[in-house]
Amino acid sequence: MPTRNSEKRRLEHSSRPTAQNNPSHDHHFVPVFYLKNWIVEPEKRLVEFADRNYVGVKGRWTGPKGTGYEKFLYDAKDGRSHSLEATFFEPTDSLAAVAMATFFSKGADLDWKPRLRSAWTRFLMTMMMRHPEDLETFRRTMQADWMNLTDEMKQAYLSQKPGNFAGSAEEWWESNRDELMETATLRTLRGLMDNANVGTVINGMAWNTAILEPAAVPLLTSDRPVLTTGSLTEEDAFIIMPLSPTRLFVAVRREETLATIRGWSIDELVQIVNDEVVARAERFVFASDMSQESFIRDRFGTRRVRTVFHDLERLRAADRAGILRRKADPK
Repeated sequence: MPTRNSEKRRLEHSSRPTAQNNPSHDHHFVPVFYLKNWIVEPEKRLVEFADRNYVGVKGRWTGPKGTGYEKFLYDAKDGRSHSLEATFFEPTDSLAAVAMATFFSKGADLDWKPRLRSAWTRFLMTMMMRHPEDLETFRRTMQADWMNLTDEMKQAYLSQKPGNFAGSAEEWWESNRDELMETATLRTLRGLMDNANVGTVINGMAWNTAILEPAAVPLLTSDRPVLTTGSLTEEDAFIIMPLSPTRLFVAVRREETLATIRGWSIDELVQIVNDEVVARAERFVFASDMSQESFIRDRFGTRRVRTVFHDLERLRAADRAGILRRKADPK
């Protein structure tokens, strides 16, 4: 269900031309190539479960292009900065689609080329940070920071005033402040989703594919499909993500962690993963059929998790409060 802010962004975009480098208005926070693994032949559709007005959580059949998106989600609000959809998400998802084929290849060992391994790592990182709720929280944090720039930061931006601007530095600042903020927001967001330190940690984990068949029920997925420990650097850290109704991506730091996961039966593992991805769902759960509608309805969105952007918002608020205290009492 679109939020009030997302509807506001839609109306803002409808009154202006879109950025030239953005070929599509439908920006998928759950990529089409990923959802295709749940489609049913020959209709090439999957089931989207959502909390629909007045009727509660219900399923509907749809194509993978017809769900998991928000219009103009990764565009700059004013359309003047480059869209992240064309410059980052499209190439990231395209290469991740190639990388995902490795998980469906035959053989006991996953044969990874470095470029594709890095592509899958980057995709995992985006899937933890690209949700509309994430962007809304991050924009709120950036706006609060922007309204409380230090004198040094503001001077750094003022130094960008072109020499041919006829007005004062303050006039230039007032006429360009929103564009500068939007550019900084998108640049910082991309940097977080392509963080080299986090990428190195994920690349260094042992990657595995669990083939979960025959199982009593198929795997589900949602708009929050990546399951992790609280930290990726802790001893028993793991990353788990459904890849299809019968395949599961599992990354671990230690073989002992993998042994624990392997100790569960297929049905136990499917139950655990399905419970988590459904309980964490914000807007959508996806399935290959309607058979688990009751299970989904009972658990949908019941354990939504704090994201890195919630933690960042809290930390930045504390930092700003500290700066204000120091200004008020320089001693």
